[in-house]
Amino acid sequence: MEKTDVLEILFIRHAETQYDNIGDRDPSDGELTAAGECQCAELGEKLKDLPIDAYITSSLLRSFKTATGVCRAKADEPLLEICPELVECGCTPGYYGCSEEYLQRYYQNTKMCEKLFGTEKYEFGCEAYEDNVIRARKVISYIKNRFSSGGRVAVFSHHGFLEYLIPTALGVEPHKFRFSLDNISITAVDFCRDGNTVLRCVNK
Repeated sequence: MEKTDVLEILFIRHAETQYDNIGDRDPSDGELTAAGECQCAELGEKLKDLPIDAYITSSLLRSFKTATGVCRAKADEPLLEICPELVECGCTPGYYGCSEEYLQRYYQNTKMCEKLFGTEKYEFGCEAYEDNVIRARKVISYIKNRFSSGGRVAVFSHHGFLEYLIPTALGVEPHKFRFSLDNISITAVDFCRDGNTVLRCVNK
């Protein structure tokens, strides 16, 4: 199938994380380990020549810094969009990750996505199964409506929430089958013009 016939999403899990040096962030918002920092550079090297139309990341630092590893490897240092709706399941209630200003310390060319729930403030659950199903549907719908066939989008998120995002993209109920996703692994899903969805690779 020609690539012009599909919209491809690369679902990418963040690099290795530790929770001993949180600084001024919420306890659920971990920092990359030294090995994790190296993994970010490795991921950037792997993807530096792959055309990608948009980079969208969770607002948790470990996901954001993983995404910057890819963006910095690109010649043009592309825009990195922050989407709090991609945060990990079970974060501290009411915590939606780091602000745009906070994350610009690590990568300047970044900004917040539009709020997917249409509310003035971020107001969504990330603990209950039903809340995560709704979040996943919002994210997938947003990407499919915003981008067209022939495009490729990189989405940086977390193991727990990717277990909702990937099945939702495939039209399967989350947790009907389970994933074990490695750090900086890539799972590719293609949306075809004819309405079919293809799981291109898992945990690569």
